[in-house]
This record gives sequence, structure tokens and C-alpha cells, in this order.
Amino acid sequence: MSITRTFPLRVVREPCRSGIENMRRDTGWLKTAGADEYAVLCFYSWKRPTISLGWMQRASDLLDLAACKRDGIDVVQRPTGGRAILHEDEITYSFTSATARAPLDGGLQATHRLLAECLQRGLAILGVQTELSRPARDAARLLIRQPCFSSAGRAELMVQGRKLLGSAQRRSRDAFLQHGSLLLGPAHTRIVDYLLETREDAAKRTAARHQLHTGTTNLRSILGEVPSFEVLSAALQEGFEQRLQVQSVLG
Repeated sequence: MSITRTFPLRVVREPCRSGIENMRRDTGWLKTAGADEYAVLCFYSWKRPTISLGWMQRASDLLDLAACKRDGIDVVQRPTGGRAILHEDEITYSFTSATARAPLDGGLQATHRLLAECLQRGLAILGVQTELSRPARDAARLLIRQPCFSSAGRAELMVQGRKLLGSAQRRSRDAFLQHGSLLLGPAHTRIVDYLLETREDAAKRTAARHQLHTGTTNLRSILGEVPSFEVLSAALQEGFEQRLQVQSVLG
């Protein structure tokens, strides 16, 4: 395939970092991306199980923080929107760029879809065929208190109607950050043990866990095993290079 270097893409791989380190790094890139020569694609994992909240959510309103502390669950605020996620058995990506950089200059919905197509190509390299979600609008914001993976958002990746990868985006005046979680196993369903709405109500907790189990899938279930961090990140990187028609540099 012919590659046209429309912009330089820097790829970073940082497995096994703390939630605070992961969010601080992503936030820092968003602050500088408008003037940065590079767009940055980062793949990372989590040192400890961590619940991240969308930037409009409040931990004290949603979580049993004492239970999180007791069980060694870290809690962080994401710079992007979306809903609560338990990061444990997953690989996470972030993509940061100036908004004026073609072909990433089409606005929120267009870039959300474009990056989803990059991820879709990367997963296809691994033999995982996905489709993009087309959700109904949540004008009343009824989903804000539910876990992120309880429903599909805009241009997220599905396998036979079940969510595999969810993403969220934050835009500043001249830059944007998008990041998301690719599920490797079912550990994300444990979030119902820490949400205030489900922790003290066994029926709600059972229903919420069932919804997460039936509404999501993961690479272990699809492939029978989970490729290494290196194999996964390399395949996803290739998907970005193919779809965006760029070459990347590590570092």
C-alpha cells in the first residue's frame, strides 16, 4: 500500500502505569497538541485496577469510595467525557492531535468515526471483525450514572451486537484527545460492586452485571486467548497507519 505522510504520527507504548500517571500524561498531551508537530498515539495498561470517571462525573455521587479503598481500586478523573469504567483486563489507547490537521479536522463526530475505523482495521489484522455502533440519542442524559460499557455510544466497536471497544473524546480550542478501552476479558463487569446505585441493592447489582455480561464481549471470548500487549499495540498501530495513510515513529 502506498503511504502518504500527511503528518508525523508519534507512537508511545507504556504498559503498567498508575491511573494518575496515565491521566496526567493524556491531559498534558491535550494541552500541548495544538502547537505540536506530531499527533500522538499511545497504548497503555494499568498497574492496578482503576475506576475512571468522565470529566463531568463526581466520584462521591457515584462510587462507594470506602469499598474502593478497601479493595485496592484506584479512582481517577478522565480528561474526556463518558461514564465510569473499571480498567483492569484491557488495553487502552489515546490519540491526541491539533484539530486543524487534515484529515482530523472534520469535527467531533467525524473524527470519532475516523479513529473508530482505524481501530477497526487494527482489530481486523488480528482476525476480529467489528461493526460501528449507531446509538439513539440520550437527550435526557439518563445514561450518565450507568457504567460506560452498559450501552454503546457514538461509533464504538461491536461484535455481533456486543460492545468490544468504547471511546470518548475531549476537545479544546485547537486540539482534541480521544481515548478508549479494548476489553481483553470480563473484569470490567466488577464495577457494579462499587457503584452506589448497585452496591447496596442485590437485585439492581445482579441486573447491572447481567447487562454488562450480555451487552459486551472481549478478545479472550472471541479469540480463545489474549495476544500480548506488544502484538495488540502493533496491530492497532498498523490500523491507524493504514486508515490515516501515515507512517509513524516510536518514542
